[in-house]
Amino acid sequence: MHLSTLLSVLLASLPSTLSFPASNLPADDPYQCGYVLTEHNSSAYAGLSAFSYCSPFYYNQSISGFQDAFAYRLWGGCQCEFYSDAEECWGVGGAPVCEGPTTEKDDVKFEKPMPMWYYCKRTE
Repeated sequence: MHLSTLLSVLLASLPSTLSFPASNLPADDPYQCGYVLTEHNSSAYAGLSAFSYCSPFYYNQSISGFQDAFAYRLWGGCQCEFYSDAEECWGVGGAPVCEGPTTEKDDVKFEKPMPMWYYCKRTE
């Protein structure tokens, strides 16, 4: 009798003691600004999120480094800047600001050096 009471009390307290604190949960998913293409003639895409801080497109373990991109497309509601290295992105910035939506029929191609980092912020 005591064992079943003790077990029910312990089991009832588990959800509150093992749950993730609500204050640490992100409010919403970041706004999606568009995408970059990382490989020619491939469906290898990386999303562009409006984090409002510098971020790499993604880390590619097969090349042991950050992946560069050769083209992009932006949807409306964002301004993005593209950088070839982290120091430039986190430093003084100054890259041209690209604002969506892109109106070109095809994806917009980057000039060399190809970027690996981006900074996007929401404008709406």
